[in-house]
Amino acid sequence: MTASGNLAEPVRGQLDADGRLVSADPPLLRLHLHCGGYEGGPLAVPQLLSLCRLSRQLDMNLSRSVQAADEDNLINMWVEIRLHRGSQDGAITINIIDWKESPAPSTNREEPGRRRDFDRLNGRGAIRTDASLRIMALSLPGDLDAVENYIGHSLLDVLDFVEPSKQSVLVESISERQPVRGQHVRQRHGKKSFYTLSGQPLIDNEGLFSGYRFSLELDDTQVADESRDDAGMGFGQGDLISDSLFGSQLGPALRQPLGKIIANAETIGSRLEGPLRGDYSDYAKDIASAGRHLMDLVNDLSDLEAIQRTSFSVAVDDIDLVDLAHRAAGLLAVKAADHQIRIDLPDKDLEMPVKGEFRRVLQILVNLIGNAIRYSPDGSVIKLQVINDGETSSVTVRDQGDGIAEEDHQRIFEKFERLGRSGDGGSGLGLFISRRLANAMDGSLTVDSVLRKGSTFKLSLPTRLI
Repeated sequence: MTASGNLAEPVRGQLDADGRLVSADPPLLRLHLHCGGYEGGPLAVPQLLSLCRLSRQLDMNLSRSVQAADEDNLINMWVEIRLHRGSQDGAITINIIDWKESPAPSTNREEPGRRRDFDRLNGRGAIRTDASLRIMALSLPGDLDAVENYIGHSLLDVLDFVEPSKQSVLVESISERQPVRGQHVRQRHGKKSFYTLSGQPLIDNEGLFSGYRFSLELDDTQVADESRDDAGMGFGQGDLISDSLFGSQLGPALRQPLGKIIANAETIGSRLEGPLRGDYSDYAKDIASAGRHLMDLVNDLSDLEAIQRTSFSVAVDDIDLVDLAHRAAGLLAVKAADHQIRIDLPDKDLEMPVKGEFRRVLQILVNLIGNAIRYSPDGSVIKLQVINDGETSSVTVRDQGDGIAEEDHQRIFEKFERLGRSGDGGSGLGLFISRRLANAMDGSLTVDSVLRKGSTFKLSLPTRLI
């Protein structure tokens, strides 16, 4: 980010009375953008913002040590906060007179492959471009080989706008080095997936514009809407409203504030802003946990809306069940470790090629393994096995939980069914959605279980010949 140690010149920034970062030197601006802020927006570095608020609350200048972090480093700063006394604008000046970076401990950083799997599971991607909008790096849900072919191409050669008139808005924002928010785009080639595109300009060490970092979120609503329009389906007005209201309006509107609640609660709970009473830290962790539960519910309801559309379809990728079993287990490794649960996996050298959509199969396996962890006793074992049956190949998830009565084997796949359980954080939609997804991929999802003897869930998909 910048050279570590004492600075030849302080890194400066200025906030207005509403806490907006109206000016900032390049290192501070980069840190602000990394934390999710945008130029001219509220200061997004929580540690600095907390110190500014305290200075204003006490009505006095403050000098403190502050620790923040970017993707790779911990940043220790000595910060001076200066109030503009006598002025009417309520401005605050930030002077950072010392800036030292050190590599972040590996325990605080997610393994890049694991983070990419989380993004692909949630239908998210990222694109990094240079100043000419040529793609330098990207990750998208779907076929990784096709994605690699996009490196070096212009962003506008890879993505097309759902509304062509909106392309001029993007071009204008980029020419003025402004943030890009909520643009609906689709992939020009391959599966032609639809995304919501947002991005932030990047500033280099010389303070010059160096490109954009874009984020993309898969937009199943756009796919369904286009299919419905093309087919000319005769839905009534009430059907149109109920069919698209959550996915196109309520879902995105809920995810943004929930994301901020979770991020801020985790920051407070981990004491990144300084010492905190133990019970307050626990309260913050409870808030983050509740926020994640609500986010999971929003995602489940979005999936529910998508799979119940008559136009719903899945992509056909060439995938491997062994690889996906390892990826899904990796995403839940921390959760399993919290309960001293061991996940036994098939040998990585095995291959079990099938046809199905990468993200959807990963979603099913994460749901099955997550349920196994939730309903298994601490210290038990969850075993995943792969089986080839000729025309189909399967992966089974076997736990050592309480099991399911035979008369409930079909009931658990019904919508909102939780078999009377309460307080376990589930929505009762996971297995319903998982079975519908398996069926959409010409596969199946079944259960074999006996009370007090555990459960075995089996996902079968068409075998891919190689």
